[in-house]
Amino acid sequence: MSKYAVYKNKDYSLNIRNNVLRLRSNIKESGFSELVDLAGNKHDDIFIKEVSLEDVELVYELKINAIYQGKEFETNGVDSSTLEKNYILLFSMDYEDVNNYGFVKHEQFVYQKEVKLVDIDSLVEIKKPILKWENQPESRKTIPNNKIQEYLS
Repeated sequence: MSKYAVYKNKDYSLNIRNNVLRLRSNIKESGFSELVDLAGNKHDDIFIKEVSLEDVELVYELKINAIYQGKEFETNGVDSSTLEKNYILLFSMDYEDVNNYGFVKHEQFVYQKEVKLVDIDSLVEIKKPILKWENQPESRKTIPNNKIQEYLS
């Protein structure tokens, strides 16, 4: 699951190290600086800003599930590259899904299936608050099939 923070009413990709929150952006914004990696290379397309827990409004983990033939399944690696692949990898731990949905055994007690984007009923975006917000309820947002391409881009 990817981590994100809401900072000044905007969602940012997040990395947490030693209780320091590092926000990440692909555009230059006030207070953000170019990423310099461990080898000393500057990245002019990645900008970071270190903030404290008190500076952000919320920290959460993002998970994307998919509704396929009316049932919700876990997914893996759903992001903008999903549009290029044109499929989503679904996972299940329910053996019944082998017969009912055509899943194949991936490893013991884990079944998977590649499903084309057009065959996905909808996506479910799940934001699970973490850190000092972990007692807040998770939020769920449904993205219907006709909005999936727009959502992923």
